[in-house]
Amino acid sequence: RMTHRCAAPTWGGHPVRHGGGRSTRKDKAMGNRATIEVRDHASSAPACVYLHWHGSPEQVIEAVKGAAPRMRRTDASYALGRLFGHYHNLIEGGLSLAVISKDESDYYLTDNGHYVVDMAKGTIEQGGVALAEGLEFGQF
Repeated sequence: RMTHRCAAPTWGGHPVRHGGGRSTRKDKAMGNRATIEVRDHASSAPACVYLHWHGSPEQVIEAVKGAAPRMRRTDASYALGRLFGHYHNLIEGGLSLAVISKDESDYYLTDNGHYVVDMAKGTIEQGGVALAEGLEFGQF
């Protein structure tokens, strides 16, 4: 176990929000977790992004906007691969990013919950509410 306290993580110059994550220690949040699903006009990719520290709405919107030009609008699986690649480049180290099955995504619904990137609509949604609109995805 770590006995020292690490500096608060930041991303894009902004502090990471620590949500109400589950933890065995009552005084510490477990993370800033979220899952992200990617949909095209016909279906969703077979897996989801799991984020441990970078799941606030602002961070997810920023990352998806950065990846959007390389995300193939008509193929959720290809687009998800590009979104993972973008996150891989943003997040240092070997933690905080995982591939999970859509069946597992309910288990991880803590802190910030589940986001849906709907490429056909050009939106990022959470609970049926659009958090970002007018996104332009790759046309190839």
